[in-house]
Amino acid sequence: MSAKRRMEVDEAMLEDPRWEALAAGEATPEEVAGLRELAEQSEVAKAAWMLFQPANEKQIDRLTQGIVRELKACSRKASGVYDFGVATIRVYLVDDHPVLRESFARALDAEPGMTVAGQAGTATEALREIPAVKPDVVLVDLNIADRDGMELLVALRTQNPAAKLLVLSGYDDEYRVAEALRAGAQGYLVKTAEVAEVIDGIRRISRGEAPLSRRVAAGVVRGMRKPTLEGAGGLDALTPRERQVLRLLAAGRSTRETATRLTISPKTVEAHRARIYRKLGCKSAVELTRIAVRTGLLDNVD
Repeated sequence: MSAKRRMEVDEAMLEDPRWEALAAGEATPEEVAGLRELAEQSEVAKAAWMLFQPANEKQIDRLTQGIVRELKACSRKASGVYDFGVATIRVYLVDDHPVLRESFARALDAEPGMTVAGQAGTATEALREIPAVKPDVVLVDLNIADRDGMELLVALRTQNPAAKLLVLSGYDDEYRVAEALRAGAQGYLVKTAEVAEVIDGIRRISRGEAPLSRRVAAGVVRGMRKPTLEGAGGLDALTPRERQVLRLLAAGRSTRETATRLTISPKTVEAHRARIYRKLGCKSAVELTRIAVRTGLLDNVD
């Protein structure tokens, strides 16, 4: 099958309304089974399944409520393990807002079956401490002053492959979510979420699920079903680092500023720029910026 024909097939498949029902938690068992079959036949469907399947697990959540109630009734933590034999989830917090970070730390420490193993306000602190702490889940804010959020996710995934990375961010556009998942995050929640949703997300990701805020999941579905923008289809071919360079260059940052922000050399930035132009079919910075604007990559660039 030609690349063009394969793209047409993938686009037609993503028009299937069952994906939106799955993301909204409204898919029937038959629809879920049909989407699971698609995921076994197509890489695109497999990616969609990984994104949206967890949002339809209301039944599983209801089954675990009884266990959660028992854990809440347990008033002590016994050397990291409860009387029920349920291991305590060790969480590490990465957020540059001290008040918000401390508030979450108190809430999580008060939650049965959960403890805060450490916290950091910078990427440098997090990358230095996490390997020694060995948390089960790292709760990550993408807006960290000393490092690009996507780069931090890549570094954490490389450095700590056993830890689950759960993003808690103020960004809720579908492009940023997809970028975070490509960079290594296994779940994505927005900061408007209730504390209970964050706690539930931590429990779910520790079980191997991929929690997504409902508003995020629905937005990604809408993004997948939009007509492909000129040049935007090549975004899927970009690496996480190339996306970081694209966002900064399109926002007007110079090669030197981009290099400083990403802690790489100007020569490396130029090499990334050449690959980005080739993959997106761009011939000028104007075209590059237009694609970045139309796909939402410039939203909230600091």
